[in-house]
Amino acid sequence: MSVFFNVFFKTLGFFLGFLLFVLIIIGISSYSNYQNKSVFDLIKGNEDSDNTIFILQISGPILESDSSLTDLVGFNFISPSRVKKQLEDIGLIKPKILIVSINSPGGTVSASNELYKNFISFKKNSGSKIIFHTSEILASGGYWSSLSGEKIYASYGSIIGSIGVKGPDWFYFNKPKLISKGLLGQTIEVNKEIEVYSTSAGKSKDLFNSFRKPTNNELDHLNNMVEKINRDFIQLVSKSRKLEKKTIENDIGGLIFNSFQAKNNFLIDDEISLDNLIDLIIKENKFKSFKVFTNHKKKDYLFFNFISNYNKKNNILNNYNINICSKIKTNIVSILSYSSVGC
Repeated sequence: MSVFFNVFFKTLGFFLGFLLFVLIIIGISSYSNYQNKSVFDLIKGNEDSDNTIFILQISGPILESDSSLTDLVGFNFISPSRVKKQLEDIGLIKPKILIVSINSPGGTVSASNELYKNFISFKKNSGSKIIFHTSEILASGGYWSSLSGEKIYASYGSIIGSIGVKGPDWFYFNKPKLISKGLLGQTIEVNKEIEVYSTSAGKSKDLFNSFRKPTNNELDHLNNMVEKINRDFIQLVSKSRKLEKKTIENDIGGLIFNSFQAKNNFLIDDEISLDNLIDLIIKENKFKSFKVFTNHKKKDYLFFNFISNYNKKNNILNNYNINICSKIKTNIVSILSYSSVGC
């Protein structure tokens, strides 16, 4: 009997080892293809035409993070460095028109500005026209990035605007009570205030300490930071959309508008669906022949489907979402609201 079990476990070990080896090989191959293969799909027109229109579809909050991990866990966000790589690939097919189909509530100021500069650089180097379109939401940092294009369009019912900047929140707990639950469900309340002892060097090095009030100088300093960036944002909108700064400050500000209102406030050029926009571009440019490419299709690799299902079962996506929210809440942001990105 012992000989049987010995042979059985050796065979089982060999089989499991071989299966693990196969999964690793599939994973490496899938990861390489997933990362390196640019899938451009011809969705309309004649492939032999020289008049190329490319639709770049991006969605989610704008921030710089590990773009390979976002694919792994299935969390959508717009990474400026990844978009830069996509633009380099798109540049190889020399499109005459680049339509950026974007849905974003905004993001960190640094990432939103970087995305804006990436589109400006692409336009300068490729000679392509850039037109932005949103079917759902184009707010804050998302709207900031769209100012790099020649025109901005939106589908009926889209949300546009929220021109403003927000710094990190400073929560101050005034006379807190420490409440904890024991194994038997008891609750212990400590009436004395919580005291925090920390070591730091440099004036205001403990900025955002939740157990002390901010000084007036600190609040003024933080407010000046966001005011400076907000003035830059307003200047960019004023220059791109030909609007008076006072109009942006007093009448538009951080408000959001539907597509009809946004057009009346000159934040967008027109209210139109993406399909109709493509037809309009073809007509305006008098293209007798054309071809339309997009990046929207991706192959489903076995290894990544397996990992994705594992992530859902083990709550990895939620943990990753917490890290994303932490990055957004601790940065200077131009975003519609924390809740708009699930935070």
